[in-house]
Formats: sequence, structure tokens, C-alpha cells
Amino acid sequence: MNQPARSSTDSPATAADNVFEAILADIVRGVYPSKSRLPAERELARLLGASRPTIREALSRLGEWCLVEARRGSGVVVREQRDWSIDVLPAFLRYAGAAIPPAHLARMIRDLLALRRGITVDCVALVADRLAGADFGPSRAALRMAWERRDDPAGFTEADLALMRGVIELADFMPGVWLLNRMKGVYLEIARALSGGIAPPPDYPLALERVFESLEDGRGNDAVRILRDYLEYHDQRMLTALGANP
Repeated sequence: MNQPARSSTDSPATAADNVFEAILADIVRGVYPSKSRLPAERELARLLGASRPTIREALSRLGEWCLVEARRGSGVVVREQRDWSIDVLPAFLRYAGAAIPPAHLARMIRDLLALRRGITVDCVALVADRLAGADFGPSRAALRMAWERRDDPAGFTEADLALMRGVIELADFMPGVWLLNRMKGVYLEIARALSGGIAPPPDYPLALERVFESLEDGRGNDAVRILRDYLEYHDQRMLTALGANP
């Protein structure tokens, strides 16, 4: 069992973080395939040089991601891929990417971007009628911050997600806010892993400003159309750069 390397920019890892990441990597790589049983706590502690309480904490976190479950008489068993949480996705691309056929990986990236478009556009469509006359000052400040960070893929993605969350929060649509919160970590990891030096399109500030203006003026349909068109254009550029077009 190998210990995955951590970036020098990451925050210091705890022992449980390291154990969690090591077992996660082995599950994703297929060292422990679906329906297989993990080694007993004592054996994992020996293999990973960790205490049994640390092993238990890491296994608990893997359970929260729906990767493993404890079964009476069988120990801790790896769950089938279809049961995994979307939180696993960045690790799946990071650790299993080299083993995934290129066409399958490209389709996964396309599906991921389509999912983000759908969530973002649908959330805005659901709240557009609440936002006529709203104060978009904070959203415009977030837009400026995102654009200033356009040469930093992870920084831009974080600021862009915060911008969209701010719009949804302005409408007091908390289920949408919580959903975007859940997705944040996944898309930040994807940005770090995949986007490289791909900057947002030069019309990013103009497109988002047009979305804000349309929402302010009560033209929700226009806002949704502009946002959808921008995201489709952005994602097409990314897919082309990554060689993931159909």
C-alpha cells in the first residue's frame, strides 16, 4: 500500500488524513475492488504505521463517502462504484486516470461539465423571478475578484463558484446554496487536476454582467440564456484544450 504524495501547497496532513488518502487511493486504483474486504484494523495499522484509533477515523470518513461499509461477520467491505459519493470523483481522476480508457475519461469530463452547467443554470432559472431589483453590488465585487484570479485555475474556480453561490443566496434559495457548497470541493480538485493553464474566455466579465443586469431588470429568461450560452462556450474551450471533444 503506497502513501500518496501531497502537494507542498497543501495544509499539513494529520495521521488520519494520510491513512484516509492511502486507502482511498488503493480503492480507486482497484487494489481493493468492489465487494472485497479490507484488511483488519490491526493489519491496516501495521501496513500504514498508524494507530488503530487513526485507522478507525479514516475508515469512518471513507464510510461518509460511501466507499466502504462495515458488515457483520465480514469486516469492512468496499462498496460498488455505483454507490460512491460524488466526493470521490477528484480522487478517481487523480489515481485511476491512467488506467481509464481515453474515450471513457473524455466522456466523464464532458459529463462532469454538463452536470455543472445543469446545476448552475437550473438554480438561476428557479430563482430568477425573486431577483428583480436586487442589489448585485456584492456579486459584481465577486466578479471582479474572479477575473483578477483568471490566471490561477483553482483560484478562479473558487471565486467563480462563490459568485454563483452569492447570486443564489441573494434569492434566499438555501437548498441551492447547500448543493453548491457540497460541489465546491469537487470542482476545486477538478480545476487543480485538469484545467492547467486554461483561462476563462475573455468575455467572462461581460457575460456575467449581462446576467446580473437581466436579473435586476426582471428578464429572467434572458439571464438564463446568457448564462447557458457562456457556460457552453467556456466548457467547449476546456474540452478542446483537454482533447476531450466527442
